[in-house]
Amino acid sequence: ALACGPDAVQEMARACGFGRKTGISLDFERPGLVPDTEWKRRERRDGWRDGDTCNLSIGQGALLVTPLQMGLYAAALANGGTLWQPRLVREIVPVDGERQEIAPAKAPDGPHWIERHIRVVREGMRDAVNQPDGSGKRARLEQVTVAAKTGTAEYGVKGAGRKMTWMIAFAPFESPRYAVALLVEDGVSGGTTAAPRVKQLLTRVFNEVEGLALPPPPPLQAVPDPVPVPESVPVPEEEPA
Repeated sequence: ALACGPDAVQEMARACGFGRKTGISLDFERPGLVPDTEWKRRERRDGWRDGDTCNLSIGQGALLVTPLQMGLYAAALANGGTLWQPRLVREIVPVDGERQEIAPAKAPDGPHWIERHIRVVREGMRDAVNQPDGSGKRARLEQVTVAAKTGTAEYGVKGAGRKMTWMIAFAPFESPRYAVALLVEDGVSGGTTAAPRVKQLLTRVFNEVEGLALPPPPPLQAVPDPVPVPESVPVPEEEPA
């Protein structure tokens, strides 16, 4: 990340759909945030540092994304680099008119990935699920090869231990048809909390939509209640000298 520089990292993040609305027809959609030098100077009154570049490159720091953005990003990884604009309606069928299909549209200014680079990323996501020591092994299916990436992001008061636990996935690896982004607030980690839920979701998809007979996954463990965080920490008064 430091060799590329912050501008290149920020440019790629925006090309992947982060920091801007996806174009879905929902008025309340949020764009998220790709922090840059101007933002940090304005909001934090501080300059951009190498640590900010490193944090941004791994999805930490001030970066803000939505589950929908992450789902579209997973789909782009699956299809080799096309970022699609999401839609809520596939077709319109008037009572007395002609069926009108709503064609999918590509998002403007999508990423331009080199094929060999995206192949390495896809293979890494496959191994994360299907290798014995992979962080996403709890999302593995028996008859379908799943590719995924876990994520665990701390949030809230520093030191409180609260986490956003993520997994993005696509399947089947060889010919992807489904992309998933799943977020669990206050989970343990992406691999521990999110991955089993992705496994449960994809099992139902492939059984009910694709007609497979995958065995049911084990019951999910409840997410523990977050540790309450005090609104303020009392500071002891100094004793007089």
